[in-house]
Amino acid sequence: MPTPGEILFYMRGLWLLIKANPAHTRYLDFTERGLARSFWALAYSFPFMVASELVSLSRLMPQTVTVSAETVFRSALVQGLGWMGPIVVLGVVCMVSGMPRSFLKIVVTTNWISLPINIFAALAIFLIATGLQPLASILLLLFQAVVLAAFLLEIRIVYLLMNDKALPTATAIIASAITALLITDLGTRYIVGG
Repeated sequence: MPTPGEILFYMRGLWLLIKANPAHTRYLDFTERGLARSFWALAYSFPFMVASELVSLSRLMPQTVTVSAETVFRSALVQGLGWMGPIVVLGVVCMVSGMPRSFLKIVVTTNWISLPINIFAALAIFLIATGLQPLASILLLLFQAVVLAAFLLEIRIVYLLMNDKALPTATAIIASAITALLITDLGTRYIVGG
């Protein structure tokens, strides 16, 4: 299990990668071991993801969502699929594009970049759910800006790791985004029992 110090080390590597600094390879482990360790980001993020999903649903549909063991299980299942589904799609795109080596790097980086984003998202959702004005409105705007920035950073990272090739990058981003949206839509219906 990576320590907080190791996670900060990886975050420095992500920052260097975003800046296209070749020194990022000293901070990010692109081996099979590094790939396996990057999934600890899911383990760290998972409680935040499930809790923020349940808070969001209870705020959006308070009459239909009751927090029970079943809804927690369903939310955990959907969040797990939401994490893994886009990764599988990215793998397919990398194989079809003839860039299988890029896949490992993309998974490592997207896993680690998801950790701070999920933690921030959960904290923002909890604070927005309090309804305290004007704090909730300000946080909602900040949350939307962070989500947009994260999406743009992911595009940049995938572009750099796919050797600056625009078509495979666009295909990977669009395919993984559509997969995530489908899982979210179908998953929300599943969580609320629809």
